[in-house]
Amino acid sequence: MEVAVTSDVGTGQRHNDDGWCAEQLHKNVTLLAVADGFGRPQGVSASTVVLDAIRDRVRRELRRATLPSRTLTRNDLRELLVHAFADANDRLLRMSGGGDDYVSSGSTCSLILIVSEEAFVAHIGDSRAYLLRRGELVQLTSDEAIETDFVRSGSGQAAARPARHALPLLTRALGIEQAINAPPKVTHYTLHPHDALLLCTDGACRGLSHGDIQTYLASTDRADTIAERIVGRSRAWGNTDNATVLFVRDANEHGTPRETLAIHRRSRRTLAAMFIVLGIFWVAMLFGVGLRAADDHLYLGVDQTGTVTLYAGLPTAIGGLPLHYVRARFGSQASTLPAAARSELETGLPVDSVGEASTLVDQWREQQSKP
Repeated sequence: MEVAVTSDVGTGQRHNDDGWCAEQLHKNVTLLAVADGFGRPQGVSASTVVLDAIRDRVRRELRRATLPSRTLTRNDLRELLVHAFADANDRLLRMSGGGDDYVSSGSTCSLILIVSEEAFVAHIGDSRAYLLRRGELVQLTSDEAIETDFVRSGSGQAAARPARHALPLLTRALGIEQAINAPPKVTHYTLHPHDALLLCTDGACRGLSHGDIQTYLASTDRADTIAERIVGRSRAWGNTDNATVLFVRDANEHGTPRETLAIHRRSRRTLAAMFIVLGIFWVAMLFGVGLRAADDHLYLGVDQTGTVTLYAGLPTAIGGLPLHYVRARFGSQASTLPAAARSELETGLPVDSVGEASTLVDQWREQQSKP
């Protein structure tokens, strides 16, 4: 997984109140998130409060799960994100002193929790999440904001002229009402190899068309170059707000590219070792079967010294490896036996048992000993 983040304070802001998180919480669990806050409860950015609360809840549940990809169902993970957003909402309300009739601070949040190859997207506000697959870009979230795209003319009528520096009005955010009234929207996707993900705050994507973003993300440039290019293009359009871009390539591969490569190498070595072990096992099995079969196939022949010998197996060899072994030697030289016997021994004379072989050899001896 290649992760790149660019976060810029913007020309019209004193503080960068955007926040982001890209953290591997387990060997096959990665948390990605961006948040755009307003207000600074107790001197801390609202986005930081939100992301810390969400991360705390997710970490706590993962520690209980031990093996998240097996012990947590899809419904469990959806509920986990709903509860994590509720914790963030409550913590922000508590720290800011806000209530139903007073909004002190708030924050958007777009989050992707990747468990193995499953991506769970949780969202509130107008930060965005995108998926790039085979060069095609899909926006996974919808903006929960009213765009102030018009400015008033002198006559009081709305003039159809874009207000580049106007900020959208959020319709939903964390920290402005009780959590029960502001649950996140949670969706689920299965990641494919080489999928890329983009999370960004509105200051980074405002003014860029869907096609512009797709073109940038489909580039083969380094991930950090692409993230910087998107923020730079937004600045050129005239945005002065905080802007944060979190871009991830190979989103289904947990860990850094170097760690992922090491894992693949270990996996290939492990697979090769398994094939070798299986190969040895099957060779041993076939050899054992061959030995058992050989015991049922006996023949009389002659060894290299010319001695009459009983063999088990077949009177041939493959690649220099004989397909037979010695069962018994009878101490008689083939040259001392009748010509007919020598002829049969040269091609291998099948017999049914050691006793039959011994009887044949005795008969040949008697025949040769007669005058």
